Amino acid sequence: MVFLDCFSNMINSIKINLLLLPLLFAILLSIASNLKVGKSLDSLFYLVLTPITAPTSKLRLLSETKYSWLKNISGLEKQSREQKIQIARLLSENEYLKQAIIDGKVSDNLRGSFKAVLPVRISGSTGKFIVSSSSPLDQVKPGQPLVSGNVLMGTVLEVKGSAVTITPLDSDRSPSFPIRTASGQKGFYKFSDNHAQITDVPSQYPIILGDFIFTEPGELFPGNLIIGKTIRITTISQEPLQKADIVLYDTLGNNPQNLAIITSP
Repeated sequence: MVFLDCFSNMINSIKINLLLLPLLFAILLSIASNLKVGKSLDSLFYLVLTPITAPTSKLRLLSETKYSWLKNISGLEKQSREQKIQIARLLSENEYLKQAIIDGKVSDNLRGSFKAVLPVRISGSTGKFIVSSSSPLDQVKPGQPLVSGNVLMGTVLEVKGSAVTITPLDSDRSPSFPIRTASGQKGFYKFSDNHAQITDVPSQYPIILGDFIFTEPGELFPGNLIIGKTIRITTISQEPLQKADIVLYDTLGNNPQNLAIITSP
C-alpha cells in the first residue's frame, strides 16, 4: 500500500509539472525578451519554445473564434425570433382585415333581405358548432337564426365571450318553430330519429311531395328562409294531423359559406 501511495503521488507530481512547464517557459521567454540579451539568444528561445507556445496560441485563437461564432449564433436566433413575432402579427392583422372585407360583402348582400345581420364564420365543430365574428356580439341572443344566404342552417344556443354556440337544424336539440310548404300548408319544424320533419299539418290541407319548406315570420325569425323540401309522408290520410320527412337544403356539416346571424328580421 505504501508503494502504491508513493507511485500515485509521483504521477500527480508529473502531471503538475507538465502543466507548469509551458507557463514557466513562457515567463522565461518574456524575461529574456525584456532583458534584450541579443537576437541570437532570442532566436534560440523562440526555437526551443515554439513547440510549446504554438499549440497554446492556436488553442486561444480557436477558443476566441468559437466564442465569437456562438455569440453571433445567439444574436441571429434572437433576431429570428423577433422577425417571427413581427410576421405573425402582420399575418394576423391581414387575416382580420380580409375577414372584415368578407363580412362587409355578406352584410351588403343580405341588407335587402333583413334589417340587421352579423356575419360569422365557423371556428369549431367538435360536438358543437361554434361561430365567431370580427364584429361585436352584443346584439346576438339565443334563438336567433343562422343563415347561409337565405338558407336556414341553425339557431343560436348561447353566447360566451367571443364564441357563439349554434344548434344545427340536423340536431335532436333543434327547437321547433313554425314553417310552411310552398303550397301553403302550415306546420312546425322538428328533428327526430335522425329525420327533419314538418309536423302538425291539418289533414284537410294534404302535404305535397317535393314541395319546398320555408320559415314562417316570428319574433326572431323572418319568413321565407329555405329549409328543404318534402320527400316522404309518414302519416295516413285518416289521421287529423299529418307529418312528412324533409331533406334539408344544406347543413353546417357541409361547411357552407357566407354565414350570418339575423339579429333583426
